[in-house]
Order: sequence, then structure tokens, then C-alpha cells
Amino acid sequence: MTPEQVADLKAAWAELAEAAKESTATGFHACSRGAKAWQEDPAAVRSVAALLRRVDAEDAATEGPTAK
Repeated sequence: MTPEQVADLKAAWAELAEAAKESTATGFHACSRGAKAWQEDPAAVRSVAALLRRVDAEDAATEGPTAK
């Protein structure tokens, strides 16, 4: 990996760590579907972070006194 790719991967993992910290999820399991592990792919790591955020947003929209 180039230094730029390593930096991008580290940034993606920082995004996932932040999403996990803000999430109500207590854990998750993911697996790769190709030759490259998802943990080494910044786009895949960001997708997991986005999934955590989306699930929390959907849960928040369906719970509580202001839910529709």
C-alpha cells in the first residue's frame, strides 16, 4: 500500500470507530465476499460505518414519542 492508501484506510477506520461509539450497537460481524478483506478496503470500512449510522437513524425515527 502507498502512504496515501494507508492514510485513507486509517481515516476510514477512524470513521468506523466514531460511528460505533455513537451507535447503540453492541457489536457486529462482517465477512469479505472477494479476494480482498473488507478490513483492508477503505470503501468497505466506510460502508460499515454508514450502515451503523443508518440503522441508528432508522431506529430513532421509529421509537419515542415523536415517532410517526
